[in-house]
Amino acid sequence: MNTPQHIIAGLRAAWEQPGAGRNPYSSRALRPIAHGPEDQITPDGTENPLWDIVRWMPAEPGPGGGLRPTAVHDAFPSPLATALSDMGASRHHLTTRYAWSIPTPGDIRWIAEQLGGRAVVEIGAGTGYWAWQMEQAGIGVAAYDPHPVAHDNTYCKAGPYSTVRRDDATAVKHHADRALLMVWPPYGARCAREALEMYEGDLFLYAGEGDSGCTADDAFYDLLAAEWEQTSAAERHVTWSGIHCRLRAYHRKDGAR
Repeated sequence: MNTPQHIIAGLRAAWEQPGAGRNPYSSRALRPIAHGPEDQITPDGTENPLWDIVRWMPAEPGPGGGLRPTAVHDAFPSPLATALSDMGASRHHLTTRYAWSIPTPGDIRWIAEQLGGRAVVEIGAGTGYWAWQMEQAGIGVAAYDPHPVAHDNTYCKAGPYSTVRRDDATAVKHHADRALLMVWPPYGARCAREALEMYEGDLFLYAGEGDSGCTADDAFYDLLAAEWEQTSAAERHVTWSGIHCRLRAYHRKDGAR
């Protein structure tokens, strides 16, 4: 398995090649996030290998501004792109090894601001990558997932990066004093709705797509619209090209529950 440093070195070398960033089938020019105005630097004393790789991936302008990382085959000649993908510079590799939603340094600062010193309960924590990022920022996290990371786990093949306890959505009932976090709950699954329904606190942080997107189910979004009000969104959240992930904060509506 290639290390993050190896993948980054491969991407950096690829950008030095003639024609890098120019797709012969498109007029769009691609570039890395690294060293550009959209760049975010991992704070000293912390580690964020997913973000450190993503910032060197090819990226294209998003519809709402900013850059969105995309496939290496969009920016580099086929033999080189295939080598990079085999090395681990691909969305599939990075999502299953680290996290399905990208936690940027700006995201973690934003989460800390929303919490105001509170701790977090994360349901469906997967590899524990988001929990690890928050813990490095001094945030207390109780992370849960019913499925261990494993080679035959379709969603989480590496880690865990933090302590992830084996439990399902019912674990949220023990943490009413904490903010609830869910990151990219599986499409069509009931667990997101069940966790939100059982949660008795008042602050919900959510990284995923919106209604009719590829996360959670319709019942989850119906409950979210009925009982919760969006109060903030992370402006520096970065999502993959073609993926409409947002990181938002919600507070329970007056009179709900």
